[in-house]
Amino acid sequence: MSVVRPVSGLDRPIIQWTFVLFGAVLIAISASTGVALTRARRAIATTRAEAEQARIERDRLDEALTRERAARESFMLQLGRERHAADAAPPTLTLTPVTSRSARGPELAVPSPRAPLVQLRLMLPPRTAVDRPFSITLRSWTTGEILWSRGSIRASEANAKPAVLATIASDVLLPGPYELLLTAGTPAAEVAGYEVSIVPSSDAR
Repeated sequence: MSVVRPVSGLDRPIIQWTFVLFGAVLIAISASTGVALTRARRAIATTRAEAEQARIERDRLDEALTRERAARESFMLQLGRERHAADAAPPTLTLTPVTSRSARGPELAVPSPRAPLVQLRLMLPPRTAVDRPFSITLRSWTTGEILWSRGSIRASEANAKPAVLATIASDVLLPGPYELLLTAGTPAAEVAGYEVSIVPSSDAR
């Protein structure tokens, strides 16, 4: 049976202390490495948290910007519709009551409208009660034939004065003399009469 011989020199104190020193150094290096790794992990976690917070804040700002852009686009669309409506508003034909029927035809002559619609503005006589519905009847001044009528119209204003407003198709107002009768109440009572001649544009006076 062979005998294991001890390694020569390991029993010396200086060698043993050297190994102890190396062990302590390794332990210190491992500990410092562990501390550095822990700090690195904390720094990475902090960086990730900051990045996540920045992403959330960026998303919030993007959403706010999207809402603001949508609101601005909606406002611009609404403004465009209002401008279009204003531009597309029909021309007006404002008439004042006549005191008596003209024997030779209406004195007022206006050119034929080119727009598809015309807004009639029949100014009311002074002290006319406006808290009731009105009716308008358009007749040929020559034959008395009824060409158009509209009822249940509430009084409004034109040029800051009481008036009855109604929209009429321009193809009803062909060149020729017309009279309009404004009535109110049941049975209908005459409120005012109006006269106008529609003439070709080149013949308007």
